[in-house]
Amino acid sequence: MLNRIKKQSISAWICLGAAVLALIAMILYIQNSTTGIMQTVPLKTLAIWFSAISVILLAALFAIGDRLPHWIVSIVMLVVVVFLTVSICSLINNRTDIAGDQWLIPGMDTPEKGACLSGAITCIVFWVLSIAAVIVAAFFGRSEKR
Repeated sequence: MLNRIKKQSISAWICLGAAVLALIAMILYIQNSTTGIMQTVPLKTLAIWFSAISVILLAALFAIGDRLPHWIVSIVMLVVVVFLTVSICSLINNRTDIAGDQWLIPGMDTPEKGACLSGAITCIVFWVLSIAAVIVAAFFGRSEKR
């Protein structure tokens, strides 16, 4: 087992890092969607499902990526990027009214809405970092040292 971990390439470790970043973003999204001003709004689970699937796919790439053909690994990475992008779009779609109230309508801005937007921006940053890590990992090639 230890020998197998030593044989992982930089691409596999970057994929594992991307999975951790996506997991953090998903946890922050759940926290942001269930507290403060958003606690009265029904929770939209699309971003949660797509992030969870992305984390599972990235963990699978770390675990068995060396046994898969390169084209399957590339397709999985593309699917992960698409799923995380959909998660970002879902978050943005759910927060547009709050962003409009906070930034565009005078007198409607409140500290609660500002805190909600700060949390949402933090989620977006973690998802974007995860997407960037997957894209970088795609350029490194195989997930195991030869």
